[in-house]
Amino acid sequence: MKWLLAVTAGVCLSAAETPAEFFETKVRPVLAKNCFSCHTQTKLGGLAMASREDLLKGGKTGPAIVSGDPEKSLLVLAITHQHERFKMPPSGAKMDEVSIGHIKQWIRDGAVFPEGPGTKQAGKQYIVTKEQRQWWAFQPVKNPAPPAVKNKAWGKSPIDAFILAALEAKDKKGMGPADRRTLIRRATLDLTGLPPTASEIDAFLADKSPDAFAKVVDRLLASPHYGERWGRVWLDVARYSDDKLNSTMDEPRPNAFRYRDWVVQAFNKDMPYDTFVKAQIAGDLLGKPELIAGTGLYGLSPEFQDDRVDVTTRGFLALTVACAQCHDHKFDPIPTKDYYSLLGVFNSSKQNEYPLADKEAVEAWTKKKKELDKAKEDLTNFYAKQTEQLSEIFAAKADKYLLAAQDKGPYDGLDGETIQRFRNYLKKKDRLAKIADSPAVFRAELIAVQEEKKQIDEKNNIRLGGSRERGDLSQADLLSLAPDKFYLWRDFYRNGGVFNYGPGKIDRFIEGQWREHLGLLKQIVETAEKALPEQYPFLHAMADNDKPKNEHIYIRGNRANLGEEAPRGWLTILSPEGGPPRFEKGSGRLELAERIANKNNPLTARVMVNRIWQGHFGEGIVRSTSNFGRLGEAPSHPELLDWLATKFMEKNWSIKAMHREIMLSSTYQMATGNIEGENRLLEQFPARRLDAESLRDSILSVSGRLNSELGGKAFPLEDVKQNRRTVYGYVSRRRTDTMLNLFDFPNPNATSEKRVNTDVPLQRLFLLNSSLMADSAEALDKKVEGSTPSERIQNGYRAIFGRTPTKAETDLGVQFTKAGGEAWPEYWQVLMATDEFLMVR
Repeated sequence: MKWLLAVTAGVCLSAAETPAEFFETKVRPVLAKNCFSCHTQTKLGGLAMASREDLLKGGKTGPAIVSGDPEKSLLVLAITHQHERFKMPPSGAKMDEVSIGHIKQWIRDGAVFPEGPGTKQAGKQYIVTKEQRQWWAFQPVKNPAPPAVKNKAWGKSPIDAFILAALEAKDKKGMGPADRRTLIRRATLDLTGLPPTASEIDAFLADKSPDAFAKVVDRLLASPHYGERWGRVWLDVARYSDDKLNSTMDEPRPNAFRYRDWVVQAFNKDMPYDTFVKAQIAGDLLGKPELIAGTGLYGLSPEFQDDRVDVTTRGFLALTVACAQCHDHKFDPIPTKDYYSLLGVFNSSKQNEYPLADKEAVEAWTKKKKELDKAKEDLTNFYAKQTEQLSEIFAAKADKYLLAAQDKGPYDGLDGETIQRFRNYLKKKDRLAKIADSPAVFRAELIAVQEEKKQIDEKNNIRLGGSRERGDLSQADLLSLAPDKFYLWRDFYRNGGVFNYGPGKIDRFIEGQWREHLGLLKQIVETAEKALPEQYPFLHAMADNDKPKNEHIYIRGNRANLGEEAPRGWLTILSPEGGPPRFEKGSGRLELAERIANKNNPLTARVMVNRIWQGHFGEGIVRSTSNFGRLGEAPSHPELLDWLATKFMEKNWSIKAMHREIMLSSTYQMATGNIEGENRLLEQFPARRLDAESLRDSILSVSGRLNSELGGKAFPLEDVKQNRRTVYGYVSRRRTDTMLNLFDFPNPNATSEKRVNTDVPLQRLFLLNSSLMADSAEALDKKVEGSTPSERIQNGYRAIFGRTPTKAETDLGVQFTKAGGEAWPEYWQVLMATDEFLMVR
C-alpha cells in the first residue's frame, strides 16, 4: 500500500536572510504594533520588551520567552490565546497567523534582538556620510572593458574574460564545454521549465553549423513556454497568490490570475524592463490600458503595513527599507523618515477594481450585489440584536445560573445549555474562587461591563467618523476596556461566550412574529443570492486616493506616538546631497516609478541582471539578490555585474537579450565537474535540482500528459486530473500546496529572492508513492512502443532522458520488467525518480 504524505507549510528564513534582518523586518514591527505601547516605558505586569534580556527576564509571571522553544514561551501562549489568563493583544483580536509564525520562528532561531535604538527624537536630521555613499551598490554603473586573460582560446564572450580573469588570479581555470545533449537539456529547462523532446535533441546534434546553439536559444526564447518559466521567477519576487491572507477561512481572489497572465505575457513579449517596472508601480497612471494589470503587484497585496514598501525596495532596488520602520536602519544609510516617505506614497493609494466589461454589465451586477449585501446586512443586524438582547436576559439571571452550575440552586426557568456552558466556564479554579461567594455582585459586574462596552463602542464609532472602513490605521486612537474587564466581557458576551448565541444557535429562542420575520429575511437572502450572476471580469489594480497625504514617523514603530511629518519622496541615499526630491503628483507612485526605472539609478539594472544570472547559475553574482546592503554579500565579479547592467540598458532593457548574452558564453556552456567547494568563481557549471514547478511539468511532459494551454483561471493542484502547467496552479497565502511546499516553493506572504534547494527523505518518498508519479508512469507505459522489452526500454529512455540506454542499462531494465504487469509502470517511475531526470547539469 502506498504511503500517504502530508507536509505542513511553515515560516522560515530565506536563504540569504540573516536572523537580525528577519527580526527587523518580520518581528520588531509586529511587537511595535501590538506590544510596545504597554511593555516599554509602561512595563505593565512588570514586563519590559525593549531588549532580549528584558524578554528573558520577563515580568511578574516569569520569562516571556524561552530561547529556542516557542511552545514553552509565555509570549507565544499569550498571542495564540492558549494561556488560560493572558490573551494578547488586549484588544481581543488575535494576531494573524503569519505574524504568529514569524514570532515562533524568531524564538526558535534564538530570539536574536539587535540592540534597540534610543528614543527617537522627532525632527532629528539624518545625515548620510561620505563613507556611506562609497558603498559599491550606490556607485554609478560603470562600463568596464573586459580584462586581459592568458587563455585566449577559452572564451566566446566578454563575459568569459571577466570569469577567466578571476579564475586565473587564483591559478584556476574553467571546465571544458558540456556535451551537446547536456547543453540543450540545460538550456531548455532554464528557459522553458520543460525538458527537450528526443526530436529536438536529435535536430541539435545533427546541426553542425557554428551558430547551432544560438538557434536553439532563439527558438526557446520565442516559445510561449518561456514566459511561463520566467514569469514564475518574477512571481516569487512579487509574492503572488490567488487569495487573500485570512487565517480562519479560504478567501479566493477569482481574478488574481490576470496579473499572473500579464507577467507571463510581458516576458513573452520581451517588454522592456524599465516599462515592466513602471507598469507595476504606476500602470494606472501611464495612460496605457494594457499596463494597468501590472499594478496587481500591489492590488494583490497581503495588506501588511510595510508590505508594499518592502516588495518595492527589495524587489526593484535590493534594499531592505522596511527595516527602518521602527528606527533608522542599523546597517544601511536609510533613515526612518525615508521609510515613512515611501509609506505615505502607498497609503495615498488604494486598491481598485478595473472592470473588463461594458458599463451596462457592471451596473447590472452592482445593482444585484447591493441588493444581496443589503439583505445579508438586514439578517446580520437582526441576529445581532437578538443575540445582544438574549445575552442581557441571561446576564440579569447570572446569579441564578451561577448557583445552578454549581448544583446549589434551582434549575426551573433556566436554559440547560447555558447552565452547561457556565459549568465549562467554572472548570478553571481561579474563576470559581473569584465569583462563587458573591453571585449577586458577579451579576452586577456582568451587567456593568456590558454597559461600559456599549459606551466605549459608541465613543469609538464617533472617533472613526461613523465608519469602520478606516481600518487598522485608526486603531491607535480607539478606547478599550481594561484587561480584566475585557476578559470578563469576552468570556460571556463575545462569539463563543457563555451568553452568546449567534446565527443558527439562537434560532431556538426565537418564537412568534420574530421567527416569522427571521424566515422572511433568510428567504430574501436566498432569493438575492440566486439572482446574482457571476461577476464581470476585472483587474485587481491600484488608484490614487482623492486626497493624498504625508505620513508621520511612528516613533519606535508605535502609531500612537507620532513624530515629525515625512513628506512623500525619494530615498536619501539615492538622491543628491542637497536632499531627496519630494513627490507632489497625486500619491507619488508615478514619480517613484520614474526614479526606480531610470538609467541613472545605480541599483535597478544591477538588481535585475543579477536575478537573471541567478536563474541560470543557481546563485547571483551577488548571492543576496534582494539585499545589496551591508548585510548582503559582496559581488563575486563586480566588474562583470556592471558590464552586464550596462549592456542591459544599452539593449533597451531587454531581458531576452540578456539571456542570449549569458547563454552564448563559454561560462554558461561549461561542463559540470567534480570540483569541491563553493564554486564561487565558477570553475564549472553548478548542478542543481529542478524546482517544484519544473519537476511536476517535466513528469507530465515526458509521460505525454501535459496540457500546454496558456493562461486562465487557477486550478487546484491537489486535483490529480489537472495536467496544466504548474504556474497556473492555485497559490494560497493560507496553506501552500503539499507538493509545492515539499519541493521548496516560497512563502507567498513575502517577497522571495531565491528558492531554498533541499534534499530530504520526504521528497524521495513523494517520488516513489505520489499519485502524480504513479499516474504519469502508467500513462508513459501506454505511450512507449516496442515489439520487444529491449526496444521498449530504448524508446522509454529517449522519452525520459532524450538518449539511448547503454547495454548494461538495457539488460538491467529487461531483468526488472520480466515479471510484467505492474513491473513496467514501476520501472518508468524509478527512471523518473533518478538524479539524471531530477537534476539540471
